[in-house]
Amino acid sequence: MIQVAKIINTHGLKGECKLYLLTDDPAHRFETGRTLYLNEETPLKVLRFRMQKGLGYAFFEGIDSIEKAEALKGDGLFIPIEELPKTNENEFYYHELNGCQVFNEEGENLGKVVDLLETGANLVLRVKGTEGGFLLPFVDAFIVDDDVPEKRITIKEMAGLR
Repeated sequence: MIQVAKIINTHGLKGECKLYLLTDDPAHRFETGRTLYLNEETPLKVLRFRMQKGLGYAFFEGIDSIEKAEALKGDGLFIPIEELPKTNENEFYYHELNGCQVFNEEGENLGKVVDLLETGANLVLRVKGTEGGFLLPFVDAFIVDDDVPEKRITIKEMAGLR
């Protein structure tokens, strides 16, 4: 399961939930009739969804009062991984990159990807190894091979990288 939102508050008295979105396609993820899973377990069907100031607002089937909505505060909303669209060649979801082992061209294990940072210009991988950690720009200048299904990334190690 992949988390697509977190319920951060209520809105109004009729059970509307305020959502912090963790998805790049909220209109599709929260379309009317779609089933999401509360904390990876309980199915919740979307009745209505709207965006306002970068946050999502949704009504769910069976959540028709502020009391029922308040009970959901802090809970996550998930979808099955199988519902994610297929990626093109050399495109990856963040969850696929997380946990990859990073090696230099000599085969030395430099560590594991523990976090991903969006900088605006490009994606940056936070790599943590036995000798500490470093930041790795996920760009062609550094990446020699990305065998993400095997959880292995080979990089061209440049001076000052780590």
